[in-house]
Amino acid sequence: MGSSAYTVVVFDGECAFCNRWVDFLFGFDRNEVFRFAARQSESGAAFLGKAGLPEAGVGSIILVEGETIRLRSEAVLRMLALLGFPFSLTGIFGVIPVALRDAVYDTIARHRIRWFGKMSTCRIPTPLERHRFI
Repeated sequence: MGSSAYTVVVFDGECAFCNRWVDFLFGFDRNEVFRFAARQSESGAAFLGKAGLPEAGVGSIILVEGETIRLRSEAVLRMLALLGFPFSLTGIFGVIPVALRDAVYDTIARHRIRWFGKMSTCRIPTPLERHRFI
C-alpha cells in the first residue's frame, strides 16, 4: 500500500449513518488528516484490493494509516483520537475489552440501515470536498 501522509477512511457510501460519520469527520478534521473513499466507488474498491481486503468490504468502517489497518471500534477510537481534543478524550474507552467494544459496534453496524436508512446513491463530494476523496 505504501506510506501516505494521509489516513484513509473507507466507508459504505450507501449507508446514511456512515455518510453522517464522514460529514462529522469533515466538520472537525481541522488538519485535513483524513482522505475518504466509498467502498462502492472504483477508487474505494481499488484501495480495498491494494489493502488486501475484499471488494465487498468487511462489514466495518476501515481506517488505514500507512501499513496499519484498523476495523470496527479500533478504527472509530483512532479516528476520534486523530481529531484531537476534545474527541481524543474518548480514548478512555480503550480500557474496555475489544470484544465488548466490537460487540457494541457490531450491533450498530448490523442495524444501521434499518435505524438510519440507506442512501439512494453513494455520497458525491462537493467541489470543496473533492480533494479529500481518493
